[in-house]
Formats: sequence, C-alpha cells, structure tokens
Amino acid sequence: SKRCKQMTIYMNPEQLFLGLTNHAVRRSSQRGIKTKHIANLLKFGRKNYQNGAIYYSIGNKEIAKYKNICPALKEMNGMHLVSSITGDVVTIFRNKNFRLIKY
Repeated sequence: SKRCKQMTIYMNPEQLFLGLTNHAVRRSSQRGIKTKHIANLLKFGRKNYQNGAIYYSIGNKEIAKYKNICPALKEMNGMHLVSSITGDVVTIFRNKNFRLIKY
C-alpha cells in the first residue's frame, strides 16, 4: 500500500492575509511561486469565473498592459491562481496554454 508523505505547512502572515489554503501554500512552495507573485496575480491577473471558482491569469496581454506599472509581471507569464468565490486561494499553477481556461 502507498503511504502519503505528510508535509508540515507553516504559513507566514502574508500567506494568511492573502487567504491561502494549506494546499495553495504547499503548491506554491513546490512550484517556486512567491507571495509577491500571488499578490500580483490577484491585482493584475485577468479574472474569469468558471466552475464555481475565480481564475486569475497572467499572460502576454497583462504583461503588455501593465509593463510600466509592474515590470515584474514579465517573469509571471503563464501563472494562474484559482480562488473560491469567498476569496480563499485554492491553488496556483503555471501553464502557458490559455485554451484550458475558457475566456
């Protein structure tokens, strides 16, 4: 039988303030996504309501639109954040194929 590896999650105040779930903290850590990326996704990301959740995405359009305000978006191409309707950050991932998300 397979055993699940338990990972202790330590949330910093910023992650708590941004509304990250334990799963989102784990995934962001595994994927090298920093708290500043999460804040930028929530602030500048393209917003889409789908499957009872809110998707925030950074693509070339957002990078071009906000290049003078937030040049750091350039390194975030293909980042997506999924939050619940109540505002909890459920998960974060990278995928440059935006067709998966229906806009």
